[in-house]
Amino acid sequence: MGAGYTCMKYLFIFLNIIFLLLSVAGIGLSIWMFVDPTIPLHFTQESKDYLITTIIILLASVILLVVSILGIYSVGQEVRKALIASFCLLLIIVVAEVAAGVWGYIHRDSLEQHIRTAVKNSVKEDYDKDENVRKLFDTIQTKLQCCGAEHPTDWTRGKGYSMVISGNPNLYSIPKSCCREGVTSEDCFAATYNVKVGDEPNGQIIYNTGCYNLIYDKLKESCCIILIVGGVILGIQLLGLILGLILACSMNRTHRYKA
Repeated sequence: MGAGYTCMKYLFIFLNIIFLLLSVAGIGLSIWMFVDPTIPLHFTQESKDYLITTIIILLASVILLVVSILGIYSVGQEVRKALIASFCLLLIIVVAEVAAGVWGYIHRDSLEQHIRTAVKNSVKEDYDKDENVRKLFDTIQTKLQCCGAEHPTDWTRGKGYSMVISGNPNLYSIPKSCCREGVTSEDCFAATYNVKVGDEPNGQIIYNTGCYNLIYDKLKESCCIILIVGGVILGIQLLGLILGLILACSMNRTHRYKA
């Protein structure tokens, strides 16, 4: 049993080193989600829910950091109580991850509609009110080479042709981030400022593709990557639970033999 026990100890330490690296990556990810307003994941949830999700990721990463430290210490120093504490904390993380995965699977059908509504609201209402939304959407339009939610005319924000002269209700402006790469600032200004409602924007200067489909495709790709990575991490964590349980039982026997 000595050789097998030693091999399991080294494997357990190796797994906890992986947990340590994952926890540092998770803490870095959560900080990035806190400070960077240009992450498209904002469209997948309401602002409060997004903040809660970020905090949960941060807490889970901190707990995983504690798990890795306790795991390495418990096996290195043969401290069974620390190993049990590490096992319990890791079990909590695994249960939470499985619960989050089940919740996401159940609500997967409503995700597309939620993203569509969030993108449209960003254009229609939030762009002028929220600086973070403005930075996010400008970044998306520039990087994805798109304009508006489904079409550049979305920037009319529901304006219709009116005979009223005051306030120029028949005119609207398009963000400069809709201008194609390489277009001069003069041409961009002319194509985006005081556009007549009902006129088709200049497609040679302004991107004529809406952003919603591109955002949704990017988020689907990201979700697939997250699912694959999450499955691998979950598998490693389950292996860590099994090894931790075996080592805790073996450690108890070893201490009894020594006594």
